[in-house]
Amino acid sequence: LRSSCGPMPKRRGPQCDVAAFDSILDGVRSIYMTKVRPLEEQSLVQHFHYPLLADCDFEARPMVLLVGQYSVGKTSFIRYLLESDFPGMHVGPEPTTDRFQAIMYGAAARELPGNALASNPDTPFYELSRCFGNAFLSKFSGCEVPSLFARGCTLIDTPGVLSGRKQTEDRLYSYEDVVRWFAPRADLILLMFDAHKVDISDEFKRVIEVLQGHDDKVRVVMNKADSLSPEELLRVNSALSWSLSRILRSPESRRVYVGSFWDAPLRHGNFLNPLFESEAVALLTDLAAVPRNCTVGRINALVARTRRVRVQALLLQHLRAEMPKVGSKDRKQRELIAGIEDVFYAVMKRHNLPAGDFPDVSKFRHTLATSEACRDFAKFKKLDPRSLDALEAILSTDVAQLMERFDAIPGGGLAPAATEASPSPSVHAGGAPVAVPPMDPWAAASPAAAQAKEAAAASTPTPADPWSHPPPGGTDPWSTQSLGAALPESEPNRRGAGGGGGAGSAVLDGLFGVGSAGGGQSRS
Repeated sequence: LRSSCGPMPKRRGPQCDVAAFDSILDGVRSIYMTKVRPLEEQSLVQHFHYPLLADCDFEARPMVLLVGQYSVGKTSFIRYLLESDFPGMHVGPEPTTDRFQAIMYGAAARELPGNALASNPDTPFYELSRCFGNAFLSKFSGCEVPSLFARGCTLIDTPGVLSGRKQTEDRLYSYEDVVRWFAPRADLILLMFDAHKVDISDEFKRVIEVLQGHDDKVRVVMNKADSLSPEELLRVNSALSWSLSRILRSPESRRVYVGSFWDAPLRHGNFLNPLFESEAVALLTDLAAVPRNCTVGRINALVARTRRVRVQALLLQHLRAEMPKVGSKDRKQRELIAGIEDVFYAVMKRHNLPAGDFPDVSKFRHTLATSEACRDFAKFKKLDPRSLDALEAILSTDVAQLMERFDAIPGGGLAPAATEASPSPSVHAGGAPVAVPPMDPWAAASPAAAQAKEAAAASTPTPADPWSHPPPGGTDPWSTQSLGAALPESEPNRRGAGGGGGAGSAVLDGLFGVGSAGGGQSRS
């Protein structure tokens, strides 16, 4: 099934520009630091739900996290996006990447030790040293590369998920806890699978379960699909979708990007190449939209944190008010923990709050019973009504003003391709993707390809409608002879024996940029 049309040229990668949204992110940071974070600290949100945000979390570039088993092509995909090798890169069929690595932008390529990154308060990795210590930092590193894509996004390469004791005991840190730390900070999570091994081990299942709650960020990628026959690809895709449906609980089926996501040419028959290329363009379009989506995500996170801290503050205030002034406080505290469902219901009815804003009951009860910060409910700080008024102002006024400024930004923050004079056709003035056929949004079609497409469209005859006018002489329009004479030429005959037409070839010609060398490289 090898392609008869020879190697296909290398696709262009996305180019990101996040500077267009800096003013919006500054507004989000100002609102969070002045109105939300003080109440989060008072309400012990860091003990119940998630860590507090710092200035470096807002100043950091959008983050893309790649997770998968070993040798699924994570590092090769990063090399393709950067269009060059990067320091500390290892590619091979065996488990080569043995550490978490952050790939960032820099004027020159250089490698950075993990302890240095975690010791710098200006980086988003500052809290790693406090959360995981030296056992993890010895397996964490960073690097800087002069890449256009790295200018807009920080990539996080991860070690492949192993099976058995190698994953759980031989590693001196908790892989699941590290992924849990990165997941809320990442703006896009690529869950990568090898088309030859879509079975999900118990260890990998636990890692995927950590990503629940971030479904809007997760993109499932099946790599190396060009090495399968169509029959095998159909069976493997069905098996992967079924396996994921048992882990990622959702009423809708999960979208799976199928293709070969690296810089080597496709391997199999050309009738599957358009499918793989359209999937690659769709995934790259998602990556190019990361800066804009990052800004939307920060605004959404601000709203979610505001609603969550409002509920958290009211719950702790209710628990504080229920504690007796004298008598057995321990017994009353145990009663409140055992009947925490009644506390949830009372707060919901008293303040007219939606049930969806409340946290998980079992997790909340466990934290109340085990956390040192919740040893005495009577010591919870008294809630200032002005803090609740500030939260209401965020939801009613501040977020609306941020969205007005966001919608006024033209072009969606996408930079045009550096080697092309034409602007990107994939984004209109409002910033939303235009529904067009799968074309490379970073490389305009060549003039020769456009002319060939127009010529092919002009040469295709318009089918005659046999039912628009009655035939002369009262001939029955429903007869076999009349229909046979009026129907147009069949689709396969009009396209030719090879299955590909001039128009289709012109579209494929416009999909690619500069050619690349053969496909003998290995993927990790």
